[in-house]
Amino acid sequence: MNLIVTQFAQSDSGSSGLGAFQLNIKDFIIQLVTFVLVFLVLRKWVIPKLSEIMEIRRKTLEKSLEDAKAATEALAKAEAHAEEILNKARVQADEALAQAKDAGSEIVAKAETAAGERAELIVREAEERLGYERAQMVTELKKELAGLVAVATERVLNQKINEREDRVLIERSLKDIG
Repeated sequence: MNLIVTQFAQSDSGSSGLGAFQLNIKDFIIQLVTFVLVFLVLRKWVIPKLSEIMEIRRKTLEKSLEDAKAATEALAKAEAHAEEILNKARVQADEALAQAKDAGSEIVAKAETAAGERAELIVREAEERLGYERAQMVTELKKELAGLVAVATERVLNQKINEREDRVLIERSLKDIG
């Protein structure tokens, strides 16, 4: 350690002022002139171009930001318009559905009415047919009953009455029964 301290002491004793920095004035002036020349060249040709490019870039970025803002606003408007169209479409679909339900109900009601009328017609026709068949059966039963009465009367009387007297007797008997 003692060696380091003696070294500093030796170098300090021989120089003072700028010599303490161990500068060579000739080299310093050349470096200063070179620096000034490089600075002037940069200032004359490079810095204006660089400033111009930076200004163009700044304007491009500002325009891009404005365009992005306009696109965002247009997108919001388009979404609002799309939502409005969807709402209108929903309303129209609901109306169409309600109309279809009404039309369906009307058709069902008409079909029920027509089916009811058809059922009434079938019932009436069946009743008429039954009435007609009943009348035929009553007529047939009367004929059969008349025949039975005639047979019973013949057996009771043990004799055959003529046909005209048979008929009168049968009709009288039927009136009593009916």
